[in-house]
Amino acid sequence: MQPFIQPVKRFRWGDFSMCYVPMKSQKCILIVDDDADVLLFLGDRLNALGYEVLTASNGKEGADALQDQIVDGVLLDLYMPVMGGLLLLEQLAQSSAIPPVIIMSAPEHRSELQLGIVKGAKDFLFKPIAPDELTNKCKRLFH
Repeated sequence: MQPFIQPVKRFRWGDFSMCYVPMKSQKCILIVDDDADVLLFLGDRLNALGYEVLTASNGKEGADALQDQIVDGVLLDLYMPVMGGLLLLEQLAQSSAIPPVIIMSAPEHRSELQLGIVKGAKDFLFKPIAPDELTNKCKRLFH
Protein backbone atom coordinates (compact mmCIF):
# COMPACT_ATOMS: atom_id res chain seq x y z
CA MET A 1 0.00 0.00 0.00
CA GLN A 2 1.37 3.41 -0.95
CA PRO A 3 1.86 5.82 2.01
CA PHE A 4 -0.13 9.03 2.15
CA ILE A 5 1.82 12.11 1.02
CA GLN A 6 0.75 15.49 2.36
CA PRO A 7 2.35 18.89 1.66
CA VAL A 8 3.31 20.93 4.71
CA LYS A 9 2.39 24.12 2.92
CA ARG A 10 0.74 24.99 -0.33
CA PHE A 11 2.78 23.79 -3.29
CA ARG A 12 4.07 26.36 -5.75
CA TRP A 13 6.17 25.49 -8.75
CA GLY A 14 9.80 25.70 -7.63
CA ASP A 15 8.89 25.27 -3.95
CA PHE A 16 9.73 21.74 -2.91
CA SER A 17 9.14 21.99 0.84
CA MET A 18 6.77 19.16 1.57
CA CYS A 19 6.19 16.52 4.17
CA TYR A 20 5.85 12.84 3.43
CA VAL A 21 3.70 11.38 6.18
CA PRO A 22 3.56 7.59 6.28
CA MET A 23 0.48 5.97 7.77
CA LYS A 24 2.56 4.35 10.52
CA SER A 25 5.11 7.00 11.45
CA GLN A 26 8.27 6.04 13.28
CA LYS A 27 10.89 8.75 13.38
CA CYS A 28 10.99 12.12 11.65
CA ILE A 29 13.94 13.06 9.41
CA LEU A 30 14.54 16.52 7.94
CA ILE A 31 16.19 16.60 4.51
CA VAL A 32 17.74 19.95 3.54
CA ASP A 33 18.88 20.19 -0.10
CA ASP A 34 18.35 22.67 -2.93
CA ASP A 35 18.15 19.95 -5.61
CA ALA A 36 14.53 18.86 -6.13
CA ASP A 37 15.59 15.49 -7.56
CA VAL A 38 17.71 14.76 -4.49
CA LEU A 39 14.81 15.73 -2.20
CA LEU A 40 12.48 13.37 -4.06
CA PHE A 41 15.00 10.50 -4.12
CA LEU A 42 15.88 10.81 -0.43
CA GLY A 43 12.26 11.41 0.59
CA ASP A 44 11.04 8.34 -1.29
CA ARG A 45 13.87 6.18 0.05
CA LEU A 46 13.40 7.21 3.69
CA ASN A 47 9.63 7.06 3.41
CA ALA A 48 9.95 3.47 2.17
CA LEU A 49 12.05 2.73 5.28
CA GLY A 50 9.18 3.97 7.46
CA TYR A 51 10.42 7.44 8.34
CA GLU A 52 8.31 10.57 8.38
CA VAL A 53 10.18 12.99 6.11
CA LEU A 54 10.27 16.78 6.13
CA THR A 55 12.07 18.64 3.36
CA ALA A 56 13.55 22.10 3.00
CA SER A 57 15.26 23.61 -0.04
CA ASN A 58 17.86 25.74 1.80
CA GLY A 59 19.42 26.20 5.21
CA LYS A 60 17.03 28.98 6.26
CA GLU A 61 13.98 26.81 5.53
CA GLY A 62 15.72 24.00 7.39
CA ALA A 63 16.33 26.23 10.43
CA ASP A 64 12.68 27.34 10.35
CA ALA A 65 11.51 23.71 10.16
CA LEU A 66 13.70 22.80 13.13
CA GLN A 67 12.12 25.57 15.20
CA ASP A 68 8.63 24.28 14.39
CA GLN A 69 9.26 20.53 14.47
CA ILE A 70 11.13 18.00 16.59
CA VAL A 71 13.17 15.72 14.35
CA ASP A 72 15.18 12.58 15.01
CA GLY A 73 17.80 13.26 12.35
CA VAL A 74 18.89 15.59 9.57
CA LEU A 75 20.30 14.95 6.10
CA LEU A 76 22.04 18.21 5.18
CA ASP A 77 23.55 19.39 1.90
CA LEU A 78 26.55 21.69 2.33
CA TYR A 79 26.11 24.00 -0.67
CA MET A 80 22.73 25.76 -1.01
CA PRO A 81 21.47 29.26 -1.72
CA VAL A 82 20.23 31.58 1.05
CA MET A 83 22.00 29.62 3.84
CA GLY A 84 24.48 26.79 3.40
CA GLY A 85 24.73 23.61 5.38
CA LEU A 86 27.80 24.59 7.40
CA LEU A 87 26.08 27.71 8.71
CA LEU A 88 22.99 25.69 9.66
CA LEU A 89 25.23 23.14 11.37
CA GLU A 90 26.85 25.95 13.40
CA GLN A 91 23.39 27.15 14.47
CA LEU A 92 22.38 23.61 15.44
CA ALA A 93 25.54 23.20 17.53
CA GLN A 94 24.43 26.16 19.65
CA SER A 95 21.11 24.52 20.54
CA SER A 96 20.74 22.29 23.57
CA ALA A 97 19.48 19.18 21.76
CA ILE A 98 21.08 18.64 18.37
CA PRO A 99 19.70 15.70 16.36
CA PRO A 100 22.18 13.46 14.53
CA VAL A 101 23.22 15.11 11.26
CA ILE A 102 24.51 13.45 8.09
CA ILE A 103 26.07 15.99 5.72
CA MET A 104 26.10 15.49 1.96
CA SER A 105 28.29 16.82 -0.85
CA ALA A 106 30.36 15.82 -3.85
CA PRO A 107 33.67 13.97 -3.28
CA GLU A 108 35.67 17.03 -4.36
CA HIS A 109 34.42 18.83 -1.22
CA ARG A 110 36.19 16.49 1.21
CA SER A 111 37.71 19.29 3.28
CA GLU A 112 34.29 20.90 3.79
CA LEU A 113 32.84 17.53 4.76
CA GLN A 114 35.64 17.11 7.32
CA LEU A 115 34.88 20.60 8.65
CA GLY A 116 31.23 19.58 8.98
CA ILE A 117 32.24 16.60 11.11
CA VAL A 118 34.31 18.93 13.31
CA LYS A 119 31.26 21.23 13.63
CA GLY A 120 29.06 18.40 14.89
CA ALA A 121 27.85 16.23 12.00
CA LYS A 122 27.89 12.52 12.85
CA ASP A 123 28.63 11.22 9.33
CA PHE A 124 28.68 12.17 5.65
CA LEU A 125 27.47 10.90 2.28
CA PHE A 126 29.10 11.54 -1.08
CA LYS A 127 26.85 12.61 -3.95
CA PRO A 128 25.60 10.89 -5.99
CA ILE A 129 24.26 8.98 -3.01
CA ALA A 130 24.41 5.19 -3.04
CA PRO A 131 21.03 3.84 -1.83
CA ASP A 132 22.56 1.08 0.33
CA GLU A 133 24.96 3.51 2.02
CA LEU A 134 22.07 5.89 2.71
CA THR A 135 20.02 3.08 4.24
CA ASN A 136 22.89 1.81 6.41
CA LYS A 137 23.86 5.23 7.76
CA CYS A 138 20.28 6.28 8.45
CA LYS A 139 19.50 3.05 10.29
CA ARG A 140 22.69 3.38 12.32
CA LEU A 141 22.28 7.04 13.29
CA PHE A 142 18.53 7.63 13.34
CA HIS A 143 17.28 4.55 15.23
